[in-house]
Amino acid sequence: MSRVPVRVRTYSGYRGEQRPTAVERDGQWVLVEEILEEAVEWDGEQVWRRFRIRVGGRVLVLRRDEQGGAWFLGEEGEAT
Repeated sequence: MSRVPVRVRTYSGYRGEQRPTAVERDGQWVLVEEILEEAVEWDGEQVWRRFRIRVGGRVLVLRRDEQGGAWFLGEEGEAT
């Protein structure tokens, strides 16, 4: 799986968990239309928080490195 670093604007609620509200794509901020799925994953080395989101009519997969705090863009697919 490729992981491309990406800038993400987030909302942190009272629990402190960050949820994406906008993603920078090609130098433009695009609002997250919907969070389709959220999960915590362990890949044997790191803990990741994964979000499947709808942005601009497409489904994107974002992963946040829970230790380092960096965001990465994963696979893309057409929104259904």
